[in-house]
Amino acid sequence: MKISILTDNVVYKRGLLGEHGLSLLVDAGREKYLFDTGQSRVFLHNADRLGLDLKGITGVILSHGHYDHCGGMEHWRELGDVPVYVQEKAFEKKYAENTRTKQIRYIGVEDKGEWQENADIRKLSGGGTQISEGVYLLSEIPYTTSFEPLAGSFWKAKELHPAHELLADAMEDEQLLVIESDEGLCVFAGCAHAGIINCLRYVQTVFHGRKIHCLVAGMHLKHCSRERLQETIRALKELEIDIVVPMHCTGLRAIAAIREALGSVCILPEAGKQIEIS
Repeated sequence: MKISILTDNVVYKRGLLGEHGLSLLVDAGREKYLFDTGQSRVFLHNADRLGLDLKGITGVILSHGHYDHCGGMEHWRELGDVPVYVQEKAFEKKYAENTRTKQIRYIGVEDKGEWQENADIRKLSGGGTQISEGVYLLSEIPYTTSFEPLAGSFWKAKELHPAHELLADAMEDEQLLVIESDEGLCVFAGCAHAGIINCLRYVQTVFHGRKIHCLVAGMHLKHCSRERLQETIRALKELEIDIVVPMHCTGLRAIAAIREALGSVCILPEAGKQIEIS
């Protein structure tokens, strides 16, 4: 399996672009999936610079309904006629609250995008769906750890209109991509809003404790407490994952701490990096 990072918050290579967002090309051999599209056409620019043809992909997987993961879908025509897998609740009106200023801003999928009306959208529901042989999407992630509670800064409208009452968003639309390999499970998460350990425990529950070989994920640890970061690292160590790539919203402080704790198991991400998974 080959993973190409098309969009990440960090970029170093000449000619490539970075932005607050995530996009991966996951080449599983017989199939290729684009996992998220960042917030703009940066993923297309970087794919072109890397010599990657996205028109030959099997499908697009959108991890959840936030702008930094779905925004690039306005350029969907450049991907060709491929299915788009998205959890149905991703189209709810989503908001984020600045914990310091208490200001609330819209962060959801933009209204009336051409792709929403014309692309081959496969709206998924329920907790788990197999989309191909050995390829699964899991959503509606349960909160089971003591240190990963429901975030208090994400909201959704009770009705599909900004003027309606806002409710706490449990991010039920966030879906994990899980691909079976000979070495174990390869797990991909866009932001892991429910908590990365909650996500991984859910995967192990669904797959009856099978080994997790590889984890490539935004982990939403940028503003977390020191205690939560320590508990997260402790749990990651206990899982004995062979390859961990903490991206995007994980945050530099948390990425550095994970690298320090896991050593060479942790691969530092950047736009343009290509990772071979055995």
